[in-house]
Amino acid sequence: MAELETERPADMKEWSTADAVDRLLLTRRLEDYSAGARLALLPSLGSLAALIYTFRDQASLDVLFAWAAIQLIVLAIYVVLAARLDRKDATLEQLRRHWRRCMGLEIVRSANWAFITPYLAIFATGLDAVVLAAIAIANLCGSLLVHRTAPLAAGVRIGALAASIAVAVWIQVGSSGWPALVLLALFVIALGGSVREQNRQIISGAEAESGRREAADTVRMLLNDYEEQSSDWLWTVGPCGNLRDVSDRFATAAGKPVAELEGLPLINLFAPSKDRDRLARRLMERSPFRDLVLKLGAGDALRYWELSARPRSDGRMSGVARDVTGDRLIEERVAFMAHYDNLTGLANRYLFNERLRTALEDRARARDVVLFYLDLDDFKAVNDTRGHLVGDRLLREIGTRLEQEVRGQDLVARLGGDEFAVLLETRAGAGMLIERAHRFLAVIREPFELDGQVYRVSGSIGIAKRCEGECDAEELMRRADLALFAAKDKGRDTIALYDEAMDLASRERREIESDLREALSRGQLRLHYQPVMDLDSGEVAGYEALLRWYHPKRGVVTPAEFLDVAEETGMIVPIGEWVIRQALAETGRWEGNFRIAINLSPTQVRSPHLADVVAQAIHAHGISPKRVEFEITEHVLMQKGSVCASNLEKLRELGAKIALDDFGIGYSSLSYLRRFPFDRIKIDRDFVEGVELSADSQAIISSITRLADALGMATTAEGIETRAQLDLLRKLGCQEAQGYLICEPVPGDNFATSSAAKAAMNDEASGILDYRKAREAVMKQRPRRAS
Repeated sequence: MAELETERPADMKEWSTADAVDRLLLTRRLEDYSAGARLALLPSLGSLAALIYTFRDQASLDVLFAWAAIQLIVLAIYVVLAARLDRKDATLEQLRRHWRRCMGLEIVRSANWAFITPYLAIFATGLDAVVLAAIAIANLCGSLLVHRTAPLAAGVRIGALAASIAVAVWIQVGSSGWPALVLLALFVIALGGSVREQNRQIISGAEAESGRREAADTVRMLLNDYEEQSSDWLWTVGPCGNLRDVSDRFATAAGKPVAELEGLPLINLFAPSKDRDRLARRLMERSPFRDLVLKLGAGDALRYWELSARPRSDGRMSGVARDVTGDRLIEERVAFMAHYDNLTGLANRYLFNERLRTALEDRARARDVVLFYLDLDDFKAVNDTRGHLVGDRLLREIGTRLEQEVRGQDLVARLGGDEFAVLLETRAGAGMLIERAHRFLAVIREPFELDGQVYRVSGSIGIAKRCEGECDAEELMRRADLALFAAKDKGRDTIALYDEAMDLASRERREIESDLREALSRGQLRLHYQPVMDLDSGEVAGYEALLRWYHPKRGVVTPAEFLDVAEETGMIVPIGEWVIRQALAETGRWEGNFRIAINLSPTQVRSPHLADVVAQAIHAHGISPKRVEFEITEHVLMQKGSVCASNLEKLRELGAKIALDDFGIGYSSLSYLRRFPFDRIKIDRDFVEGVELSADSQAIISSITRLADALGMATTAEGIETRAQLDLLRKLGCQEAQGYLICEPVPGDNFATSSAAKAAMNDEASGILDYRKAREAVMKQRPRRAS
């Protein structure tokens, strides 16, 4: 494009298409004419000399010299005109005028040659005639050389010389020379056609070249406008990969002067990388490429450029550069977020899983893979009391401490919340692994000082090591999770190493969960009832409904074996609702005015539908709400929020009673008595067991019964198994008793009638519950309590 631009005058940047074609055509004609004239100069001078020498004796020397003088004068005039014209800067009109002058000179030359040929034919004989014929024919054929792009001059010369040769032939041989004349005519026709074809080609060539130049100008204009308006920069390199024609915008973007960049290898701008090596290879091979991202600069001046280029026909390569620093930094940030934890900077679960899978796929490394799962103990309390900002800072500090305890090739990851994982590759045995876990716990136990406050936390760790046999990433993580679960079951700040027993327990739990989901629909759940006896009257005061699971393979399963699973999976809610409906349905058909006690789990008490379910069951089976008593543990009251308290109030509003079960074994049982007005306190079996031998237990039970009397609450002792326990509890002020001594839990059919209920009671219980004896024993104890 640069070469084409030099052919255009500086003061003529805009022409019409026709003028552009005319100028290009005239320029090409003049170039070809000048080139042909230079080539024909020596033959022309030789022809002049040859004719003068040959015919010096036959023809008039004055005529010969005059003829030669005309030829030389025409040649001199042409040389002067050509020297005075600068075709690159000449206007179109100047070129046309010069061309007309050249054509006029050619017409004069042609006429001069047309005169001399028949004149000399008069004198030519023998060898002289041969020389004259050769020169004439050579002049005629020379039209194709000198005038191939000047059809007017070619036509005049061909016509004039053909006529002069025909006259010369007639002079020499007369009418007998007609074959030569026919041959001359054919030759003239061929020459004329050749000149016409060459003229057509030069015209079409000029038009095509003009179109190419116009397209090149358009492209150049668009590229210049693109470079000025776009954020991209154009660049060009030579065959060796050195920068050429560096623009100001490219230099500004590169931060170097144009002079310094010109000739500099393009790859020297960029930092070493695989993409830079790829760029060097592409430049060397001169092959096109797209979207190569390269890095230049460092630190705060770090930038990323995206390069694309294609080879050119002149051996260079041109392309586009674009600053993609912002996009690249965003991509790197996204990649970081995809693989690393945003809070701690540790690997996240995705990267951890990838690293673990990669390690296990390598047979040589797989046997050394060890997982440590670490979970902080009661970290939620820190978040709740100190806020999430403090909690986040603690997590970052813990991550930093854990990283300081491992090697560079090991991986510490935050899996989410307050759960961390450490991936090691070691051949250490179980003892060394437990020692390593203790080091992890030790650094966590060290105090954290944040904003002048000291915080202490602990954690639990589960360890799983890749053993022989098949064990993929999912299985190893499952084992580590089981070990962590076992560690947390043992208490705070503990460690557990995976073994097969954990897997068996886990499988057992999964089987229970799977079977329990179908138990209700298959009718495998049933209720047993245990009587509660009034120690004053000796009558049955009520029954406690106790759930049993009649498993087809396991037999009768007690709640202790499956209620935890039901609670964790949420199945406790539908099961609990079934228990409420079934208990009221069954006991509603029994004889007697007793109460029915039903246990509620923490999850049940949180259910928004609890009060509605109870109300519907009471209404459906016609039981007085005062006969219905719900037993809860203090775990219900420990839950945050107002839902539990609201549901308990709704139950009280229905007329149902609320009892506090397992009283005395919690952290703050007395505070719960003040927070909620219970109707009954059930003394836990831990105090009843061995009470006849423990003065402490007796003192505690006595204190509980007195406290209950003061608060207007009834007391029931659970787990009574001996007559000695029963007699002592009566003396200590307990109002009701419940336990295997009286009756073990049995299906409800045993209590449907009064006679059936008496039959179900143990004989020993019937004998010891004589009303009068019980009354006397109670009366003997009360004076001492009052004193």
